[in-house]
Amino acid sequence: MPVDIRPQKVDPISASSLTELIQNYFMDVYAVCFRVLGRPQDAEDATQETFLTLFRTREKLAAAQSLRAWVLTIARNTSISMLRARHSAAPLPESVADAAPIRSPGDPERLDRALAALSEEDRHLVQMRFMEGRSPAEMALATGRSSGSVATALCRALQRLRDVYHGGAR
Repeated sequence: MPVDIRPQKVDPISASSLTELIQNYFMDVYAVCFRVLGRPQDAEDATQETFLTLFRTREKLAAAQSLRAWVLTIARNTSISMLRARHSAAPLPESVADAAPIRSPGDPERLDRALAALSEEDRHLVQMRFMEGRSPAEMALATGRSSGSVATALCRALQRLRDVYHGGAR
């Protein structure tokens, strides 16, 4: 006997069901939006946009296996889209946009003194990465350590370099 694998036609959700949906999931949707966006006004906008999206795609909502999961996924995706739009819309301040490139990132003599104050191992890691331009994988091969270990050691060496360069103040 052949099996019908075509999707079944699903009746769209009625307006009363959508009202019920809002009543049941409003706070959950708002909570998800607030966690992603971090500001109450943005969370309110994202919550509203989430329910508008759900209204527009009633047939997909009706076909969802887990209604709560579907609603919260739409809320999360809507919030992330709004977050991306917010970050890409932020223009650079004119003082930054018109600034000339930095010729020297700091005081070279002070940097030399800070490098000299590091241990031999720390100085070697900083030199391999920033003066020789080696990748973390190449550094791992050169030192005989794992790349994770090299990355951790380099991070710590850079922190010590910052501390010495800035006079221990952080």
